[in-house]
Amino acid sequence: MEEFFELPQEEIQEQVGHLPLEDIHIEGLNFAYATSKEPILKDVSMHIPKGAFIGIVGGPGSGKSTLFKLLLDIQHAPKHSIYFGSTDIQDIPLSTLRHSIAYASSTPSLLSVSIRENIQFGYTKGKDLSMTIEEAAQRAGLFRDLGGTDVSGGQRQRISLARAFFKDAPYLLLDDAFSALDAHSLCHILDTLRSNTEQTIICISQRLEALEGADCIYVFHEGHIVESGTHSELLQQKGMYHQLVMLQKRGDSHEN
Repeated sequence: MEEFFELPQEEIQEQVGHLPLEDIHIEGLNFAYATSKEPILKDVSMHIPKGAFIGIVGGPGSGKSTLFKLLLDIQHAPKHSIYFGSTDIQDIPLSTLRHSIAYASSTPSLLSVSIRENIQFGYTKGKDLSMTIEEAAQRAGLFRDLGGTDVSGGQRQRISLARAFFKDAPYLLLDDAFSALDAHSLCHILDTLRSNTEQTIICISQRLEALEGADCIYVFHEGHIVESGTHSELLQQKGMYHQLVMLQKRGDSHEN
């Protein structure tokens, strides 16, 4: 609550309008936090076609979540480094940018209210929305009573996803939002995501099976993009992504 009340007034004003769905271009992005001794992102370049499903993988501190903070303008990207279409992110009004991007995290914050009210949080009942709460809940695999309040870890993530779906924004950022989901829920949600070609999806995931159908996967290491390609292309390269997949499969086999 303290963080919310400390936000500048322009960040909590009524949000109006979406950005059009366009390609995202990231060009030679370098970024360092004020307290960092060296950049956390180094010469990062990505082309994200509109309507694409993009995967991002990498270890802790590799720069994945920092990239999301820059896309959301929580941290300010350098001029001439991130473009939505031909528009520099720094020339987009903050309210428009935030209204155009839906976000789901691995550890969502929930209120002590019903599932329905948690999904709808931040929207007035009279607001003209293109998706109902029931539709958003169905897409997120929430098959239980929307009036319920007791939720598990996996259900918390599904509520976070339902919030993001309910927003129905042209751009969707998923920050390890599948980590607590069972295999059935993950499969249902991936089918839902892949069926929507009118939304650009950028997905950070530790669960590599979630990215097998991605149009392109970027592998981050120490602030650099060290590999990129489809799941099958990266496996053939026998590089870092291949190693991560093999390690994860070995871990899964030990658990079973």
